[in-house]
Amino acid sequence: MTQKSSELIEFLRSLRAVRDYTPEPITEGDIDDMLEVGRWSGSSSNRQPAELVVVRDQAIKQKLAEGGVAPAARASLAFVIVTPGDPATREREAFDDGRLVERLLLAAKACGLGANIGSLKGEGPSVIKQALGIPPERRVWSVVTVGRIDEQARRARAAARAGAGRKPLAEFAHWDRFSA
Repeated sequence: MTQKSSELIEFLRSLRAVRDYTPEPITEGDIDDMLEVGRWSGSSSNRQPAELVVVRDQAIKQKLAEGGVAPAARASLAFVIVTPGDPATREREAFDDGRLVERLLLAAKACGLGANIGSLKGEGPSVIKQALGIPPERRVWSVVTVGRIDEQARRARAAARAGAGRKPLAEFAHWDRFSA
């Protein structure tokens, strides 16, 4: 493995969900960079079904928090992912949604920011659609929160879950056959 590929693997391995943010704003340049990464994310048959609403308004971020995405209340911004909502393509949309989310998380990390994925629950999707002017037939479920990392809160959260590392590779990967 080359040094460059080793550094990229370490970058990918170090991605963590961040739920605690400082109130510092995010630059327009960083937002644009994250949006460009999202725009270039792959999709099934290159249909590009997803659209994003960039939410910086604190009242809307609070509604996102109340709808099931608690970190939104403290984040500098949230990306609300909007898909067509066609029942015939729902599985494909969910897959594309996941690909987009992962790319946004990685883009935030590349910008030196923290990010997290959340999903709207209960009446959350309906409330957010209405608040953001999203048509009722569209699907709104995933939300990516982004902000500058509150390192003190992050350390406290890590200490509270000390010892909760990853399962061993032998329990994660199976070779040629699944073995219990």
